[in-house]
Amino acid sequence: MSGPFSRLSVLELGRFIAVPACAQLLAEGGADVIKIEDVEGDQSRHNGSILGIDGRQSINKNRGKRSLAARLADPEVLDAVRSLAARSDIVLANFRPGLAERLGLDYESVRRLNPRVIYAENTAYGTRGPLAAHPGMDIVIQAFTGLAHMGEHGPEQLLNPVIDYTAALLMAWGVSTALYHRERTGRGQKLDVALLHAAMFLENNPLTHVDVVDGWRDEFVAHIREAFAAGETWGDVMAHRTALLPNRVMRAYYGFFDTSDGTVAIACNPRPLRLRLLHLLGVRDRWTEEPGWEPDDVVAHEAAVLADVQRAFRERTTSYWVDALTRDGLPAGPMRLSDELFYDEHIAANGFLARVEHELLGSMTVVAPPLHLSDTPLEPRDPAPLGRDSRNVLLEAGLTDAAIDALVARGVVRDGAAAAAGALL
Repeated sequence: MSGPFSRLSVLELGRFIAVPACAQLLAEGGADVIKIEDVEGDQSRHNGSILGIDGRQSINKNRGKRSLAARLADPEVLDAVRSLAARSDIVLANFRPGLAERLGLDYESVRRLNPRVIYAENTAYGTRGPLAAHPGMDIVIQAFTGLAHMGEHGPEQLLNPVIDYTAALLMAWGVSTALYHRERTGRGQKLDVALLHAAMFLENNPLTHVDVVDGWRDEFVAHIREAFAAGETWGDVMAHRTALLPNRVMRAYYGFFDTSDGTVAIACNPRPLRLRLLHLLGVRDRWTEEPGWEPDDVVAHEAAVLADVQRAFRERTTSYWVDALTRDGLPAGPMRLSDELFYDEHIAANGFLARVEHELLGSMTVVAPPLHLSDTPLEPRDPAPLGRDSRNVLLEAGLTDAAIDALVARGVVRDGAAAAAGALL
């Protein structure tokens, strides 16, 4: 394979999204990725399964990999996997807390076999502290960090697992950083990416606390539990928070607005953009237009301007407003559904979607690797059906065909290549 990671070997001991998505990026950069999963498959293989085979999530996350489906509890299989770890450049893992140590696949165990290894671990809450052993998933971390969207009636989960994918990108960046360090020093190392920390990275702006202006948080955090104990709603709590904010985004200039036939999104916070928006809409806002003027009632003033802006947008179509706003240099775009992206000429022009082939399902469209490199491009790869490469990988690990046949007969290894051949007959 060509690409920036060609000739690198990666062992993936991952489930769900973060680790598999990181491994997918490395695979599409040319790395030889071996994914280890149970004979029944990574738990996420069956999410939204198509025709009883793989689901969309696993099809995406297993692009460009070789799949070894086997039970790690079997001593012979475990020895083979340790052998693979001993000669891998990179090991990616997200075991349940304590399991890697019991299997001898934790960093310290692998490093004794392979001092140059780069071992990337993904956890929910990090490796230290009172929550280190707790399980966690994207939606749980959304709630824990306040990243979940606060709707009109309370918290609403983000529909896509953005924390998982952010963690995957951070892991891929961390692996690349560690590879650069190893190139200079010859030393491997361990890196940790917690879902909790990935969520906080997404919250960089609100999690920047400036002592001189953000002291209001002391009073607010103390108020939260008292408020709920007193029967207040999320709406009450958020209204109290809004009143305390020293600087806040004015909703009249940043957000979604209904038009006569749809919805438009705008982002016009800086004063020059606000002034241009007001002129285009024919709306007045003395607070923006007259430096030094301040309303007696900030909340009422903001509500009045917001109502005027909403009223103006409803008078014309989405296409009219997008054309007018962008022509005036204002960031704006239409609200659409993801289904529409398959038919968008701009998406096609940039190659943001790609075509791949699944051995059993045939042709499909997927999101292309999210990075364009001029000299060593990442290339979309075909997904690996469960256990397709079990035999070849185990042969590379030192087992014989006869030993592999015995493992398959005992049900601790899945020979997916044979199963696929039978399915296609």
